[in-house]
Amino acid sequence: MTETMQYNQAGHANRQSDTFHTGRGSAAHHGGIGPAARIASWRWKPRVAHIQNAAAADVGRGSETMMTFARGDLFHAARWLKSGGHKAMVVTGFYIPQAERPAAESDGPAGAVELCEALRAIGSDAWLVSDEPCEPVIRAGASSRLPEDHVAIAPADAQHFDQWIDAMRGLVDHHGIDTIIYIERVGPARDGNPRNMRGFDIDRWTAPLSRLTRLGLHVIGIGDGGNEIGMGRLDSIVIEDVVEHGERIACMVPADELIVSGTSNWGGHALVCAMYAMGCRRAAPLLDVAWHRSVLADVARAGGLDGVTMRNTPTVDGLSEERYYRQIRMMSDIACGRR
Repeated sequence: MTETMQYNQAGHANRQSDTFHTGRGSAAHHGGIGPAARIASWRWKPRVAHIQNAAAADVGRGSETMMTFARGDLFHAARWLKSGGHKAMVVTGFYIPQAERPAAESDGPAGAVELCEALRAIGSDAWLVSDEPCEPVIRAGASSRLPEDHVAIAPADAQHFDQWIDAMRGLVDHHGIDTIIYIERVGPARDGNPRNMRGFDIDRWTAPLSRLTRLGLHVIGIGDGGNEIGMGRLDSIVIEDVVEHGERIACMVPADELIVSGTSNWGGHALVCAMYAMGCRRAAPLLDVAWHRSVLADVARAGGLDGVTMRNTPTVDGLSEERYYRQIRMMSDIACGRR
């Protein structure tokens, strides 16, 4: 499942038709809105910047530093999505093979389901995408929240994956899907293999979902550690300087916009909060901490793991529940104008 990539002298992935590319630079990048509307939308920028700062709160991986190199991307991503009518694939799932009972981690699925619900609430549509090793956790998070036919699971073996990609191309064409959102989805490093934060090669347990970027859609990336799809938006030197094992794990796949956060679930919530602040009031139920507790409980019941402790608990990245939900509340309060 190794990706074939080429790099320039700065260490960035060259955006050639046979490698990875995004939609940046096209007219579609502006979300179909005219110049006057784009100018008017800047009135939301201070509040969205406040949300972005809250989402990037550092939990020990250099997220605040990395965020400064993609400052403003949350605003642009939210402006792209907020108009409604966009259709997206939301891709997640980070498998932990070293755990006593291997499974997908809790960071990513909760944020992905939240984004799918938010997009559907505002009149858009979304499909939750992952792979077979992560399937039990992904389906548990989506259960009762998304239609069953809006969950797409990629096979782990290379032969069947090629057929699956062809089917996804048909799905894109049939439904007019125009966006991919990657949230806490590991991608290929400089050597072409996906690596976790410990530098361990997990190619064997990871379908190459970064290949979906070759469909030519608008790409939004959400990550917290430098090894996630979309982090190629940053110069790899930034990741190498602030993240342990950064030189080995930094993902080379770029995105049109990159949202760097302390945990990726915070990044997904930040995008929903930014959309709400821009007028997407139908996303209001997702600002309630109770919704987030419910999803993480379902993820844990399906075997989901805390990515740091590698234990089957309804927690995220080793954070206490008080610390984790404090940031969720803060972003929700900012979006509602209470801070």
